[in-house]
Amino acid sequence: MSDTPSRPTAGLNIGSHDLPVSAELSRFMASDWAASPLPDATRIPAYAVTPARRARLSARFPGERLIIPAGELKVRSHDCDHRFRPHSAYAWLTGLTGEDQVGHVLVLEPAGPHGHEAVLHLRPRSPRGGGNEEFYRDRRYGEFWVGRRPDLTEAERLSGIRCAHLDTLGSPSGRTPATDPELAVALSELRLVKDAWEVDQLQLAVDHTTTGFEDVVRDLPRALAHPRGERWIEGVFNRRARAEGNGTGYETIAASGAHACVLHWIRNDGRLGGGDLLLMDAGVETDSLYTADITRTLPLSGRFSPVQRQVYELVLAAQDAGMAALRPGASFRDFHRAGMRVIAEGLAEWGVLCDMRSLTMRGVGQ
Repeated sequence: MSDTPSRPTAGLNIGSHDLPVSAELSRFMASDWAASPLPDATRIPAYAVTPARRARLSARFPGERLIIPAGELKVRSHDCDHRFRPHSAYAWLTGLTGEDQVGHVLVLEPAGPHGHEAVLHLRPRSPRGGGNEEFYRDRRYGEFWVGRRPDLTEAERLSGIRCAHLDTLGSPSGRTPATDPELAVALSELRLVKDAWEVDQLQLAVDHTTTGFEDVVRDLPRALAHPRGERWIEGVFNRRARAEGNGTGYETIAASGAHACVLHWIRNDGRLGGGDLLLMDAGVETDSLYTADITRTLPLSGRFSPVQRQVYELVLAAQDAGMAALRPGASFRDFHRAGMRVIAEGLAEWGVLCDMRSLTMRGVGQ
C-alpha cells in the first residue's frame, strides 16, 4: 500500500484503531466483485396479509401521517451491539422481522380523504463502487461486517411496499407510537385479534417450544452432573430456539430447589439436586416474531415425593379452575380469582394459611 492519503470516512462507523485506506486499495475493493444475490429474495411469508393490517390502521387515523419505526441498535460493548429485534408493531405492519431492519421506518402517508399510501424508508445495500466504502469499512452496517441487505428493488419485491432511501425521510411530522399514546394503544388493540396466518405462527412457536422441553428432559443426566446444571438446561433449550426460530421470546427460567421460588429467576447458575424440582419457563420465538410461553415443573429424580406431588396437584387444580373461568364476557380477573381461591383454600387446609378473612376481603373467596 502506498503513502497516498486515506479516503474520507465521514458517515462511516469505523474504529479508532482502523488502519488508513489508500486510494489504490479503495479502487481495488470497488471492482471485479462476483454477483451476490439476496437469498430467498422473493416474498416474505406475511406478504399476503400485511396490506389488510395496514388498511385497518389507516381507517383509524384518516388524513394523518403515521410513522412506525423499526427501532435502533443498542450498544452492548464497544463496537458490539445487542441483537436487534424490530418493534412488534413495525413487524406486524410490514412482515419484515430480520436484524437488517435497523433504523428503518414505515410511513403511512395520507392519500385522499380516507386512505394512506405505505412507504418504507430503509437503508439499502451499499453500492460497490463510486467511492462508496460503506460495504467493507462500516462496522455497523457494512455488508462485510454484518451481512447482505436488500436493495430498494429487492425490498419492494419482498414486502410489497413502495420503498425509498432512508436518507430521504428527513424529520417528518406525524403520529408515532413512542410519543402518541392513542396510536400506541390502537396498534396494540389491532394486534389482539389474530388472523389465520398468525394463529399458525403461534402454533409453530408452541410446537418448537415443546420440542425444546423434550430436549431438556433427554439431557437431564448431563445437566445433573454439571456444577451449573441450570445453565446447562438453559443452553439446551436456547439451542433449539435458535435452530428453529429467531431465538427465545424472553430470558429462559431454569430454576431448581430454592431458586424455583424466585418468580423471575434468570441467573440460572445453580447446581441441580437429584431430589429437587425443576421449574422451567421458556418459549421459542419464531422467525416471524411470534412467541410461545410454556411453564412446567418436573422432579429431577424422575418421581415426585409425596409432598412435592401434593403441592404440584394443588397448583394444577388452581390452573384448571382458572381455565374453567375463561369464557366470553367474563371479567379479566375472573380466572385469577378462581385460581387464587383454590390455592388459598388448599393452603388453609394444610395449616399454612391461618386467616382467610383478609383474603376474602380482597375478593379471593368471593
